[in-house]
Amino acid sequence: MSDEELLTKYREYKKKRMIIISIIVLFFILIAGLILYFHFNNTSSTDLEEKPKEDVIVKDEEAPIIKLKIEELEVKKGDDINYIEYVESVEDKVDGDLIEELKYEEIDTSNVGEQSIVYSVSDKSGNTSQAVLKVIVKEQEAPEEPETPEENKSTESRKTPPKEESNNKNTGTTQQPQQQPKQEQPKQEEPPKQENNTSGKVVKYFLFSDGYTMLNVADACASELKKTNRTGMCSPIQDENGIYLGMKLETN
Repeated sequence: MSDEELLTKYREYKKKRMIIISIIVLFFILIAGLILYFHFNNTSSTDLEEKPKEDVIVKDEEAPIIKLKIEELEVKKGDDINYIEYVESVEDKVDGDLIEELKYEEIDTSNVGEQSIVYSVSDKSGNTSQAVLKVIVKEQEAPEEPETPEENKSTESRKTPPKEESNNKNTGTTQQPQQQPKQEQPKQEEPPKQENNTSGKVVKYFLFSDGYTMLNVADACASELKKTNRTGMCSPIQDENGIYLGMKLETN
């Protein structure tokens, strides 16, 4: 085989090799293109599927609801308060029961007047709500004092006090009777104003009908006893119905 024939065959071989290499390179380029195409196509479809899901999610913008059992509370000065006792419920549509998360501001019951308990709660989304309980702090009630004769005249006037004690003749002793309404005194003959007997004993009467009152009758009787320079006693006078008429001075 001549040199020209060998050169011709070599050229043909080289040409075929170049064609084969070109086909292989194009094949790999085609494969790579297909891979990239499917990759980006799947990514786009995934993004399209995920976007509607994001749109479906609703943001929680509604605050919890605090329900109180009462709107106003009255307590006494210094009383202790159970703050949770007056809360009925704390509910959130997303987080459910939030009573454990409830916060409140304590008040000072040593101060008399109107105050407020402020309840507050927040859900996981940061929504906060409040409720206010009005509290009125009052003074402690003073113990009831016993009724005086003037406050209970209708009852006292019907009670029969002890009769005049003739055996108790302590020097300068006075007994103050309870005042009775004048309109309840029966019409009867009054005892004599003053009696002087042979033994030198002084007897004098100080009657409400003469202008004496429950406030001055005892002092008037005691003053008169002191003027006599004698020992004696001032004792209340009452009629047969137990109504006081005044006081009687009697010396020894």
